[in-house]
Amino acid sequence: MNRVVVIGGTNIDIFAYPHQKIVMKDSNPGYISTSLGGVGRNISENLARLGLDVTLLTVLGRDEAASWVKTESKQVGLKLSIVEVDKTPSYIAIFDEFHEDLVSVAAMDQIDALDKEEIMKRKNLIENAELLVMDTNLSNEMMDFVFNQFNQMIYVDAISSQKVIKIKPFLSKIYGLKLNLLEAELLTGITYEKMDDLNQMGDMLLERGVKEVFITLGDQGAYYTNLREAVFRNAIPVKIKNSTGAGDAFFAGAIYAKMHLLHQLNF
Repeated sequence: MNRVVVIGGTNIDIFAYPHQKIVMKDSNPGYISTSLGGVGRNISENLARLGLDVTLLTVLGRDEAASWVKTESKQVGLKLSIVEVDKTPSYIAIFDEFHEDLVSVAAMDQIDALDKEEIMKRKNLIENAELLVMDTNLSNEMMDFVFNQFNQMIYVDAISSQKVIKIKPFLSKIYGLKLNLLEAELLTGITYEKMDDLNQMGDMLLERGVKEVFITLGDQGAYYTNLREAVFRNAIPVKIKNSTGAGDAFFAGAIYAKMHLLHQLNF
């Protein structure tokens, strides 16, 4: 079966790369590229590439960008359940000379079209999933609705420091939570200085009801804890093109592992 339903954002990514060190408040020579993005979509694509039966419930415009999304999704075996809006959301990121994200803007207001009525139209699809994944692009009202309407394990990607606080009221309903270090610090109020601080963050989130906690630390590695164990793994050094979507790919790998484990236990 391996059915996963992801409820979240799809957008067109516009990346700006400087040829040299950025000079703030000035024009910087460089180049621009575009690609498909959105946290929900990124997680979904990675899961589809790993061979899972995954459907992405998302918002797309009546535009050329949506056609691009549909074509690429078909090629990787990703199923789409689409709420139509006028324009596909977009995301603009400016990178530094090391290809690390310097600043970005996410124009995601269109996702508000993914309301209770649209969710209930797809009630059977969602209820037949073994696992749900949600990103925090959804409104507080919609997140509350999904958490209370459906009983599956729900994995959540915090997305950003601006949006992570939205999940504070829902921690007891989240099975798996993925955050980066900044998001974890903001959510828990604990500042990271040493390994024990990660344990404190994890323990606090577990005490509030989360079953699995994933905290990514960029090139330093990643931390994981559940009710039985806590582990830290160093990152494998690689040359990156840009860091956007790395956390989404990481989370997809974690979700894939969970699905694999569930099916092993069922045999």
